Amino acid sequence: MKNNNIKTNWDYTALAHHYDLRADYSKLLIKKILKKNNCKKNYPVADIGAGTGKLTKLLCENNLIVSAIEPNKNMRFYGQKNTKVFNNVNWSTGKAEDTTLKSNSVYCVFFGSSFNTVNYKKTLKEIKRITIKNGFFCCMWNHRNLKNIHQKEIEKIIRSYLPHYSYGDRRRDYKKMLIKENLFSNVQKIIQSFTLKINKKDFIKAWKSHGTLRRNCKNLTEFTKIILDIEKYVNSLRNDYIKIPYDNVAYIAKLRN
Repeated sequence: MKNNNIKTNWDYTALAHHYDLRADYSKLLIKKILKKNNCKKNYPVADIGAGTGKLTKLLCENNLIVSAIEPNKNMRFYGQKNTKVFNNVNWSTGKAEDTTLKSNSVYCVFFGSSFNTVNYKKTLKEIKRITIKNGFFCCMWNHRNLKNIHQKEIEKIIRSYLPHYSYGDRRRDYKKMLIKENLFSNVQKIIQSFTLKINKKDFIKAWKSHGTLRRNCKNLTEFTKIILDIEKYVNSLRNDYIKIPYDNVAYIAKLRN
């Protein structure tokens, strides 16, 4: 298969370089999900929209056989680099609506910060095709805790430029959506809170990979101005690091027979 980008509505080509500096998912939450889904060692799973391998890496560490699907060449480059120590992962070019995986080939389909970028109707059809009978589905995101003082200040900066800033589908209640689908049963929402201590320079760089913010901006100039103002605020803080609380939010469900 050629190592080219697949055209999608979300283009992370220019954002991939800084994406690794974003918060990792909670290892504790992953353990809870795998236990609830009875997902055991050597089970085949898929990570759709695997990006730079943040979720892929955790699935590999839990000894699962992972098919990492990523449409963007730049993101896939870093994902392969970040997971090169594992022999239980295979990277390939594909997208949620057309994974190129075999039918009934995976026990659980995972989406790490990617389910909000897909065509839901086509993706749900693909999930049903590639997942085994009585298999599982899981999607998750890291949400900034907007009650935090630093996050409040950053939110003010963003909305000074973008009064109608939208998080899109990242923060929607997917439990309601998934329950409405005849495809799933036993839909659950799980939240694991954690705090990340990160170097200020890395925190600023991580914002440069923020696809939702970039999509809200009318052009690159506006996006750059917002990042510069966030940088000014962060650099005004006394310490060399910043503590940021997150909520790792996940939705899991069992596929109906």
